[in-house]
Amino acid sequence: MKNNFFTKNLIIFLIPLLIPTLVLGSLSIIITQRYIKDQITQNNINLLNQTKTNIDLIFNEIDTLNIQFDGTANMAYTLKRVLKKDTLYSSDIANVDTTCFFLNSFANSKPYIYSIHIYYENENGRFCTTNNGITNLNNFFDTSWYDNYLHHPSEEKLWIETRNVKQYDFEEKETKLITVYKRMALNNGVIVLNIKADYIQNLLNKSVSDPKQKIFILDKDNSEIVSSQAPGNKIDFDIKELINLNTNTIYSPSENKFLCKSIIHSDRFSWNYISVIPEGILYYVSISLLKYTIVLLLFSFILGLILTFYLTKKNYKQISNIITIIDSAKNNQPLPVIDSNVKNEFSYIIENLVTTFIEQHYLKVQLSERKYKLENMELIALQSQINPHFLYNTLHTIYWEVIKATGSNSKPIKMIENLSNILDYSLTTPCNRVSIGEEIRYTKTYLEIQMIRYGDKFDVLWAYTENVEPINTIKLLIQPLVENCIYHGIKNKDGKGKIKIKLSQKDGFLILTIIDNGIGIDKENLDAIKNKLDFDGEHSNHIGLFNTSKRLKLTYGDNYGIHINSKLGLGTVIYIRIPISYS
Repeated sequence: MKNNFFTKNLIIFLIPLLIPTLVLGSLSIIITQRYIKDQITQNNINLLNQTKTNIDLIFNEIDTLNIQFDGTANMAYTLKRVLKKDTLYSSDIANVDTTCFFLNSFANSKPYIYSIHIYYENENGRFCTTNNGITNLNNFFDTSWYDNYLHHPSEEKLWIETRNVKQYDFEEKETKLITVYKRMALNNGVIVLNIKADYIQNLLNKSVSDPKQKIFILDKDNSEIVSSQAPGNKIDFDIKELINLNTNTIYSPSENKFLCKSIIHSDRFSWNYISVIPEGILYYVSISLLKYTIVLLLFSFILGLILTFYLTKKNYKQISNIITIIDSAKNNQPLPVIDSNVKNEFSYIIENLVTTFIEQHYLKVQLSERKYKLENMELIALQSQINPHFLYNTLHTIYWEVIKATGSNSKPIKMIENLSNILDYSLTTPCNRVSIGEEIRYTKTYLEIQMIRYGDKFDVLWAYTENVEPINTIKLLIQPLVENCIYHGIKNKDGKGKIKIKLSQKDGFLILTIIDNGIGIDKENLDAIKNKLDFDGEHSNHIGLFNTSKRLKLTYGDNYGIHINSKLGLGTVIYIRIPISYS
């Protein structure tokens, strides 16, 4: 108890201390983080757009070459004619010197260009390349571009691939190239522009705003073309998975931190430009605010802990006296002696507690026990009160049926069987709940007996769906009301009567409606019946109706009973609305 008291006081002290700090710190972090996130996201997008523009300018050099070599210009015509000749002479080489000079000058003026190949389809395997002029595929170190050209789909006019080439066998390291292929539209051939991958990588490295930021360029298949990442370093996340993620963050196990991503798309080459940067760098200010908030919360917690301990120690003795008095009262033990010299709020509480609360507590307990026993006994009595009334009428009916029997006793036997089932149902555990399905089944058994007795006197129409059958209710809910319809409405009617029994669900309640077209009730008797439905005494008429209403009120409360309306000569409607329960 002392620990509980200490915990409650601690919460009371901590809430005023911690909540303002927590709210202020959280709002500061959220507002700052949102502002920084928007700014950083925009900055990363701007950075990627600038990087895309710079790289597009590099790869757009292929368009300049295409203008020169895919047309009817003299330079393109001469080169194409020379490449297709079976035998080359010195005059042929001299004719393409201008072309070779143009290619070399073009490539040497661009530090990012490794080489350029101009190939027009010919049977000799010749092509023009920078630094080597006219050469043959059989004599050149780099021919993988040619294989790619031959096997690439002819409908694709522009494509890019990454390649590794080694010009000399003694070279230890291959040179990584980004190769742009431009299929000539007017001439059968291809322009091959080889870009230095390390130049693009250096360009990306210069673009990053932080050393830990990484920029990736992916092709249309989301394979890496080049990145700012050093070739020897490996990333520990799937770059393709990063593209498909709906979130803007990904976890890096090796760095034990989250990374933020930004992506833009290039329609020119169907590339994706991706920026990845540690979340901690982006949200440095927010993280600092979070640290300060945690420190302040910790300080507030310690301060609240000290205050709580001091006040708990000071007041627990008086609280303990109050608890002792309450426990003594509950256990029917003598109350402790009260120190009348103590004059504070606790002594006032103790005095009033002894003089008022304890005495009232005993009285309420006794009244509650008596009320519970009374209601339980009344429920059992009312439950069983219906059975003798029904038993008398049923036995009287069987008596006359046996007298009228002439050599066949099938009807009496059937009635006796049905009566046995009904008596077993009604007399077994009268206070137990039953399902609506059971009520319907035993009411139908009761109606079979009454239909044998009255012959073709009335018809019964049931209207319900299977979903109401599992609902639980009091036993003998429907049968006494149907019995009331027969004996007070249908029996004395001229002609054939009808009874409709409807069950439905609405807004968490079970609705039971029983309608008959019997003789009805005049207004004066109807008002008397309605008044008696709230009366707690005995009733000589309509026993089933009154007892069922009383049992409903004892079970569900005074707001739930029977509502009846009738008109003389037209019939009667009984309406019941009770809460749905499955247990």
